Amino acid sequence: MIDIERGRYKNISIRVKDDGKIVVKAPKRVSDSFIKDFINKKSHWINLQLKKVSDMTLLKSKYDFNKHCYIFDKAYVADSKTKFYQQAFNDYIITIANDLSNKYNLKFSSLKLANSRRIWGSLDSKKTMKLNWKLVILPKDLAIYVIVHELCHIKEFNHSKNFWLKVESILPNYKTLRKELKRYSFLLNTKVL
Repeated sequence: MIDIERGRYKNISIRVKDDGKIVVKAPKRVSDSFIKDFINKKSHWINLQLKKVSDMTLLKSKYDFNKHCYIFDKAYVADSKTKFYQQAFNDYIITIANDLSNKYNLKFSSLKLANSRRIWGSLDSKKTMKLNWKLVILPKDLAIYVIVHELCHIKEFNHSKNFWLKVESILPNYKTLRKELKRYSFLLNTKVL
């Protein structure tokens, strides 16, 4: 289904929402035929976005946060979800971060649990690393990718070519992992607790 919104827009734009709804925003002066042509020209892109939505819906269906807790994509039952995830973060994420930090000599000053709905991790200029507690839910290789990404910012505080070369030196398949992580972005906004 396509929703067409006319308003005080400068340009015509199209968006496919997470529920598969297609929204076209168009200036009031644009004709119906122009909008129809615009949609037709974007049909390939629309189909790609709808495929992503379908894939994400299938991926989401793997999780039942009302019944289970998850560690690295495996389901468990717990009395207290909060305690379960806190313990899992301490046991797995912090351990992995410390092991990788020591192995590659990428030393952070402190590590904090974060609860962001936008990002998986960050590193500030004081080398304080913040990691989203939901990393523990991801497949393990994706959690490792996020941790490596943040650790590499210790050497390269940017996303320059040198930064990505550093990531690649640790994870030669980082491009695949990065792409796969995007499929799990829905977890950031999913109510788990």
